[in-house]
Amino acid sequence: MKIKEGFVTREIADTIVAVPTGELVNEFQGMIKLSPSSKFVWDLLQEDTSLEEIADKLSKKYNLDNNKAKADVEKFINNLKTSNLIEE
Repeated sequence: MKIKEGFVTREIADTIVAVPTGELVNEFQGMIKLSPSSKFVWDLLQEDTSLEEIADKLSKKYNLDNNKAKADVEKFINNLKTSNLIEE
């Protein structure tokens, strides 16, 4: 799974946001506010990857319990899926 192509991320006044560009603007109007850890996950989702791979990398980077990392990643990805932003 991966994020649909057409988003750019920017840091604006200490806030990280992802905004759609091009044709994607017709599908998703708005922006997504990202925390540093969700930006880390967002970046991993630029390439086709699995939930388990992301959770493993997140747990190592932020020194989290793997089960906690997996639950957090799953919640984030489900939110993205609800907005139809993930390609499977």
